[in-house]
Amino acid sequence: MSGSKRMMVCRIASANGKARLRAHRRLGTLKRCRFCTWQLRVLHLLRFENSANLRLQSCLFRCSWASARSFDDSSAAAKGSFRQMINRFVLANVLHRPLRALVGVLVISLEVLMILMVVGISRGMIVETAQRQNGIGADVFLRPPNASVIFSTGSDRMPTADGEKLTSVSSVKAISPVLTQLETSDGLVNVFGIDYASFVAVSGGFTFVAGGAFSGETVDEILIDDLYWRSKRLEVGDTHTLKGRAFKVAGVVRNGKGARVFIPIRTLQELTGWNGQATMTLIKLHDSSQTEAAIQAIQKLLPGYQVNSSQEWVSLLMNTSPPGLDLFIYVVVGIAVVIGSFAIFLSMYTTIAERTRDIGILKSLGASKAYIMGLILRESVALSFLGLVLGVVLAVAGRSLIETLIPTQRVQISLAWIAISGLLVVVSGVAGALYPAFQAASKDPLVALAYE
Repeated sequence: MSGSKRMMVCRIASANGKARLRAHRRLGTLKRCRFCTWQLRVLHLLRFENSANLRLQSCLFRCSWASARSFDDSSAAAKGSFRQMINRFVLANVLHRPLRALVGVLVISLEVLMILMVVGISRGMIVETAQRQNGIGADVFLRPPNASVIFSTGSDRMPTADGEKLTSVSSVKAISPVLTQLETSDGLVNVFGIDYASFVAVSGGFTFVAGGAFSGETVDEILIDDLYWRSKRLEVGDTHTLKGRAFKVAGVVRNGKGARVFIPIRTLQELTGWNGQATMTLIKLHDSSQTEAAIQAIQKLLPGYQVNSSQEWVSLLMNTSPPGLDLFIYVVVGIAVVIGSFAIFLSMYTTIAERTRDIGILKSLGASKAYIMGLILRESVALSFLGLVLGVVLAVAGRSLIETLIPTQRVQISLAWIAISGLLVVVSGVAGALYPAFQAASKDPLVALAYE
């Protein structure tokens, strides 16, 4: 019988070794097919094994690959079939111990969840702050020299009188001084001290959900946005404490106008002891297309001050992280990668111990070290992929839960960080499986076959 016909027979009922052997005997070709002769010996070895089907399947895969290499006329098709069978073999190995595989997948998903949630919460805060600043509606932002960008607590201040000089610039339509504070006693809450009339002139005014404006310029009243209202479950007329003082909720406004809480600027100046001072001045122009010319005129009038267009200011906020945030993210990502690598290492190490005889059988059939390592690494990548999918699902569910329980908190899960998480998961999976894979590939087949 020709070689191609022998290979065709070898691929009959690839998942059933006995059917293949019967086909050989019927055609009288068993002695001329050395691969199935090896298989016959292996069947004898596996006769009393509990996991005979799994081990027989691994031998058949190896037999098919060896057959494909022996005949050049259809080697490409045979190799393609072999790759499909190998993938099924890896899946069978994963499902062989479902509980252990599930634990490994859960630990890897924890790695992905840690990365996506830490990055998502930090980026969500920055992006949401930038969007609120952009929603004010000012064309130009004037800030003191050397003023910080992120989470200003009001320590960088300017006299409100300097801002009033801008009325002499012909392109300026309206100005509004703002004193910002960061309330930390009840989470991170951005507070604006505003002059209500001038703030409305610059921003176009608030959209009220409930209540109304301040009743005076120095009253102990606050306006809150609808997300803060839902988060704190406050109603118009309720008392809310900020900076150690009780304030009455005068109104609830639509979110997106710069801050969560608004206080009359004179009240906040008196509360902080910074009378006549502001953190920044909002500027509205007659023609927003003349922003660059207006910025040059303002810089000439107030040299040394930071003058930014709305687009520049939002870009600064989007691309500037609070001090120590990047380091914190790197530490969390590093810990997550170590956890993932350790989980894969333990899973693969116990797998190698349980499959010592399997490895011995494969090596007795001529499996190379690269082939054995490839099987182990493929299995680790399969577990890593399942962990990545589960981790992304948990992160999306976690984002919905956080934004429901804490309406003021935004969690941003980007495709870029999902891709980065996937890369880190694969790297940690391969790194954790390298030593077990090398150990499996280095086993002596005779010792492995005698393993109990």
